[in-house]
Amino acid sequence: MNSKKINPTQKISVKRNGEVIGDYVPPQMVSLLENGHLRNADLCFDSRSGGWIPIRAFLRRRRIPGYPPKPGRNLGGPTRGSRRRRLARRKLTFKLLLGFFTMALASGAVFWWGKTAEDIEGLKTSLANAEALNGEWKQKYENALFAAREVASNDLVRGKVIMRDAAGRRATLPNVEVRLYSRAEIEAYLSERYAHIAEAGETDPTRLPAHFLKNIPPPIETTTTNSDGRFECKISKPGEYVLQTGLRSAKTGELRLWFVAFDSRDPLNTPVDITESNVVRQFNPIFMLSEGR
Repeated sequence: MNSKKINPTQKISVKRNGEVIGDYVPPQMVSLLENGHLRNADLCFDSRSGGWIPIRAFLRRRRIPGYPPKPGRNLGGPTRGSRRRRLARRKLTFKLLLGFFTMALASGAVFWWGKTAEDIEGLKTSLANAEALNGEWKQKYENALFAAREVASNDLVRGKVIMRDAAGRRATLPNVEVRLYSRAEIEAYLSERYAHIAEAGETDPTRLPAHFLKNIPPPIETTTTNSDGRFECKISKPGEYVLQTGLRSAKTGELRLWFVAFDSRDPLNTPVDITESNVVRQFNPIFMLSEGR
């Protein structure tokens, strides 16, 4: 394929799952790929070849400015956080295996030296204590996995609502209502509301959040964060979903919205956190959904 530079102002069509999701200029494609609005599996139309090719291949072959990324930037690859989580999981697994090995040695020693009825009774007591200890280890291991952002069961999505307090420190928020929707339903709803708002000529950014919540469809499930700011929702079937909530700013009182997308089929079913980093900043359906993982 020809590798000559493309006009940076020429809009390129992008397709996902057989449908065109928008037209973007090449520098914008690099930015959207980096923040997760565009995906590695998306295709873009190459006017020179007359066909659809993977977006990353298009950016590389057309020598788009800013691509490939500088070292340290991430475009769909493993993050530092994912490496830290794998390391934490390995450390926890090693500690758990070490505990089991220690209990096995202790049990073996009791068997070796236990020759009388009194020793046998002592052995039973030791085994009972070992089972209780094993239960405690298992509970601690599960709690540590959750705290370290490790996997949950396939029929659940877990997460936290984390904001900055008046002193600028990150803190979890209790009693926050979080709603679960299918991604397809929310995308269709946001596009419909955007068209209605544009037709009405509403441009006041302080009033737009309320307009985007008007007539929102009923959620699949609604939950509330606990005292630690954590929540979980049941997933009835695998697929793409959106977690939605709204909070008022402690400083200005303005309503802020979150539409945080995730795929329940992710092999590492890690928690989906709602933070200031994924709040809605542009009231356009293309940019309102943020990736939670």
